[in-house]
Amino acid sequence: MQIACKCEKCGHMFMNSDDDLCIQLDFLEKKLSFMCRNKKCRHDNIFDFGGWQKQQKHSPLPTIRIM
Repeated sequence: MQIACKCEKCGHMFMNSDDDLCIQLDFLEKKLSFMCRNKKCRHDNIFDFGGWQKQQKHSPLPTIRIM
């Protein structure tokens, strides 16, 4: 399986065949993190599942009705 990550800030693509790919799945804080290893960027790309889950509870999808 090939894993690729693209930095949100600089757009540089990293593949898991390179030695510089690291993805962190934090199940305690419900976050996915990828640190860009581009020497000019070093941006921490974070996808927060916890905030999304809280938002879904506060604004659930509307009910579906059949006519």
